[in-house]
Amino acid sequence: MEHIEYVFHAFCKIVLRHEAMNAWRDLKRKEEREISLDYLMSERYFEPSAMDNYFEKQDKPTVFLVLGKGVIVDDEQLATALSRLPELRREVLLLYYFIGYRDEAIVRLYGHIC
Repeated sequence: MEHIEYVFHAFCKIVLRHEAMNAWRDLKRKEEREISLDYLMSERYFEPSAMDNYFEKQDKPTVFLVLGKGVIVDDEQLATALSRLPELRREVLLLYYFIGYRDEAIVRLYGHIC
């Protein structure tokens, strides 16, 4: 039993040593490949910024009517894709994803048509 403990401790030490070497190697690689922002700013003046248009809303949102409720879709691509679908499929998708109906409620409304 004592021998098994010694072997296990030796194994743990070896694993930890190799993990430490991997971490050191990863840090060294990162240091070699990264460039400091201060260095970039001193070499060439530019205003660091980022533009993201993911959350931009379209000028005029599209409204779909489902069961007398208006569903507003702000994303132009999504509105275009939804408008191209057959009416029944569009209504089922809008009920499920936008209004929050679950499968059982949708089946009760539309029956086996879907």
